[in-house]
Amino acid sequence: MANVEVPQNLLLQQLAKTDRAVYTRLLEELHPTPLERGASLDAARHRTKWVYFMESGIVSLVARTRQGQSLEVAIVGREGVAGFADALGRRRSPYRLTVQLPGFAYRVRTSVIEEHVRSCTAVHDVLMAYSQFLMHQLGQSALCSRFHTSVQRLARWLLLTAERAGTNRLPLTHDAIAQMVGAPRSAVTQAASELRSAGIIAYQRGLITVTSMTRLHKRSCECFDAVSSAWTGAAPAALRPKTDSLG
Repeated sequence: MANVEVPQNLLLQQLAKTDRAVYTRLLEELHPTPLERGASLDAARHRTKWVYFMESGIVSLVARTRQGQSLEVAIVGREGVAGFADALGRRRSPYRLTVQLPGFAYRVRTSVIEEHVRSCTAVHDVLMAYSQFLMHQLGQSALCSRFHTSVQRLARWLLLTAERAGTNRLPLTHDAIAQMVGAPRSAVTQAASELRSAGIIAYQRGLITVTSMTRLHKRSCECFDAVSSAWTGAAPAALRPKTDSLG
């Protein structure tokens, strides 16, 4: 049994409030699991064995072309759960789950979640609400990649990542960010330089620090607000880094 007294995961918090008996039953199946940066939690189009309730860190849903090009289409932090799609139906998810920021999760076997879904317990209701939010995020990601500038996309991505991770210090390289936002590394470097010159972010090798969440928000496109406000089960204020008071 996992020792989960006060989970950071907002879905587990919601489940505890909604149905304490089901929550307690699920706790018996949770396993504490560290998440290392760069780790792949599953392979695209392969059935996952585990579902991950995120406590900290960031997991990306990554789409990949046959030529090996990749693009992040959604992120999961402590507001959500990674790898649950296989528990909802027979079709396999086309996305790879990759740990972008190291952290910690409680994992549970997919078969356990399937049983909750078939039995229509409170876990089913929580996952249905979250899946709707995830679909919203997928659609907004496609729109953002098509219509917005590199600076706007970088600002949006940094805001969402900091919000989900609960910190303004992001151990990421420009190469990793370029892969996630779907832009050439040169475009990401130029966009990051522009934000640094404006005093909105600071960076050194392998670490980006958001120095002003407010000003970064002004440089972002509307996609950040659209995604952030879509998850009604977790208001943005519940996720926003404490460093939001900076500028």
